[in-house]
Amino acid sequence: MTFLSGKGVRRTPLKRVLRGLTGCAAVAFIVYVLSMVPYDILRAERFRIYGETFTVGVVTVLRAEAGGNDGSRFLVEYKYVDTDGLVRTATASLPYDQWERYRPGQRIDVLYARQRPAISRTPGEIEPRFQLWLRAMLR
Repeated sequence: MTFLSGKGVRRTPLKRVLRGLTGCAAVAFIVYVLSMVPYDILRAERFRIYGETFTVGVVTVLRAEAGGNDGSRFLVEYKYVDTDGLVRTATASLPYDQWERYRPGQRIDVLYARQRPAISRTPGEIEPRFQLWLRAMLR
């Protein structure tokens, strides 16, 4: 018959310190990973879960911004009217071949979140890979 003492496992002081440091490192890593998650993208996709409404907007401004390592960004500013009748303004980053097709005053397709009409996008807009992955996972 085996008798177990009620004192638990005895660890050396070195093992206790190493366990404490490992635990602190694990908590710090989890906090770091959670801080790197882009909250804006999570928020936008959370509203898009409830559906998007299609409308047509009007291009107001076209501009190109010089970028760093990524090259230039081609931006389209547009206005659209939501279901409440409010005129909203937004900016979309498009690939060059789509950007060069637009002129001020021209129509542009717009998708906006039903729950938050200020969150909009255009078909073909350049979006982060994380956002595309998250959208695919949530649908």
